[in-house]
Amino acid sequence: MEGIYFDVVFPLVLLACLLFLILRGISKKYPEQEYMTKSEFMKDWLKDHGQAHKLDEQFEKMQKDPAGKIYMPLTYKGAKIFMKMGLTPNQVSIVNLILSFFIFYGVIIAVRGQSLDLYSQQPFYGWLFIPLALLVFFTGIVDGIDGAIARLRNIKTRRGGWFDNVIDRISDTLMLVCFVPGTISIVMGLDFRWVVWTNIILIFLYEYMRARHEGLGLKETKPFMGERITRILTMGTFFLIYGISSFGVMITFLIDPPSAETLWAVTHGGVTAWVMIIMQLSLLLIMVFSCLKLANYSYKGLKELDNKE
Repeated sequence: MEGIYFDVVFPLVLLACLLFLILRGISKKYPEQEYMTKSEFMKDWLKDHGQAHKLDEQFEKMQKDPAGKIYMPLTYKGAKIFMKMGLTPNQVSIVNLILSFFIFYGVIIAVRGQSLDLYSQQPFYGWLFIPLALLVFFTGIVDGIDGAIARLRNIKTRRGGWFDNVIDRISDTLMLVCFVPGTISIVMGLDFRWVVWTNIILIFLYEYMRARHEGLGLKETKPFMGERITRILTMGTFFLIYGISSFGVMITFLIDPPSAETLWAVTHGGVTAWVMIIMQLSLLLIMVFSCLKLANYSYKGLKELDNKE
């Protein structure tokens, strides 16, 4: 009975919540208005992140990096789409949370195949990591859309920022803790679930240090490798590797079962055994490095403030 609740009822409830939010938004669309241009949008973002004193320099730099070429345009255009659907920034944050629950659910379902036959059963579960990867990437974009809507409509509030940060931390936890059940974090008798818990702690520590950095009066902020978009890209990439390998084996098995093991014997076992462990270890290194860099950056800034007083 418990299996039915999780396997069937849980995703249906999530889907119902998602549809309710979308339908509610459509029924209350925003009035038509003119919005800031993409360049104005990016400059406003830089001002909010402590770059007002060197705005032109940072804007030129942003236009050349992936954030300015890909991420900012996607959130800018995505915000306009979500606004046409009538969604508020807080509603978009809740949409992102629901999508994170779907990722949590999907990973647990996909991991069930980990202990099954590597060539005839596991692939029919493992290929699910392909749509899960796309969903992870999508949540990374949606994560910036709530703030983009608030920016475009000029309705930025402290309450909205606080709510968005709380949702993000819940989402961070959901997208990692799903690796604890099952055996996907256990290889050759070695239990790597401690890495999952350590990553959750380090993410919270990194985000807490950044919040205190701003709360103690340091206006200028600096992004490091451990930003949420990096974590999203890392997870999505490894999800794709696992999913594509499983999908390849599944197709081969459906076409010619005896050839599945012959064609994939060299690679697929290693992918299912180590890819998700490597992902968690990569996140661990990224977060340790980022926490140390942020700690040093904040400490120096606070020291300068102390010396001025």
